[in-house]
Amino acid sequence: MADNLLNFDPNKVSTGNSSPFNKVTSPKATINPYDAASSPADILNFLPPDGSKFGLYADPFATMVYVSPSEGKNRGRYWINQRMEEQAFTDNEIALISFLSNHRVATRSQISRIIFNETDSPDKIKDFIKKCRTRGIITAFSWITPCNSEKKKPLIYGLTRIGCEAAEALFHQKVPKEFQFVPVDFTRTSGPNMSAFFPDLVANELYAEMKKIDRILYWDRKAPIRLQDGSVHYPNAVIELIKDSGQFLTFWLEVLRLSYNWEEHAIKRFKYTQTALEKLPLDQQPQRLIIIVDSDSRIPYIAKLAEVYLPSIEIRWTTDERLLMGLKNETFLQFDSGTKTLKKSKMSFLLDGHTGMTATEYFELQQTNFEDDDFED
Repeated sequence: MADNLLNFDPNKVSTGNSSPFNKVTSPKATINPYDAASSPADILNFLPPDGSKFGLYADPFATMVYVSPSEGKNRGRYWINQRMEEQAFTDNEIALISFLSNHRVATRSQISRIIFNETDSPDKIKDFIKKCRTRGIITAFSWITPCNSEKKKPLIYGLTRIGCEAAEALFHQKVPKEFQFVPVDFTRTSGPNMSAFFPDLVANELYAEMKKIDRILYWDRKAPIRLQDGSVHYPNAVIELIKDSGQFLTFWLEVLRLSYNWEEHAIKRFKYTQTALEKLPLDQQPQRLIIIVDSDSRIPYIAKLAEVYLPSIEIRWTTDERLLMGLKNETFLQFDSGTKTLKKSKMSFLLDGHTGMTATEYFELQQTNFEDDDFED
């Protein structure tokens, strides 16, 4: 990483006109890697400091576009009525509805790692997703952006109203309103900004990888952490992992995305997290905090902020692109403030080949032993 990205003063006061972003004191890009003719005028305020392109789930200019919004529109009611009457939900339907009702959105790649086995063919997965769309359970969307690149944008799937009804019938819990998608054609106006969905998508990339290697015991999006003074803290996610028999780890997750007030938001989150840690007994505190940012070059500045506002926990940093390459030795990073360098931080139990007890093996130990009531005629 270029040295000039690591030599900065987090207390530096910016100068210039009074636009909202002038309060940001982090290093900024000086080179635009996109087509200048179509790029937004303020793109340099958002690009990674090294001038690289946005991560897959980090483009602040992206807006939602539904794909085939009418697909399955008139079949959902028939599907759910039939499934309810016959009690005939398939295992994969139940797994998909459960996942989306708790994680909000997913790509096909994430669905394949979470629901299917590695031996299942891509055609089987594509056929399942296609059927769920035509049956009106899920809808698909992607995004458009003035920052065009060679990267292909994945289709993203979320529950329709019928899908949410099925989730509530199956799991006896209310699906959050923002998890229900109403597919429409945004032809006369811009769709919603993708900033509402990107944090979930990049978090689910980590979830899918941890699920694939069978290490997750528990993952709760925005789980309420009740503190000793009665207040509540909401991390982006609470993760409980198994390393081996009797060896469990709790991680908290935060996702930082770029916006006009991203620095203020980061500091606010760090302060809230620090306060929560101070109000939790030691045995209830997470062992690590994972923070996902948009690029390696963004980490040094944010790490300096964390040293000031969130000093009480070890932080592991990662990015969209690192997670998209799968869990490897290079997935997680530490920032060394002394040398101002990023160093790999390998977590061996999150790599293929780790021999400790898996989540599946742990849950298999929890045998059920039911006894039917005996009724006399």
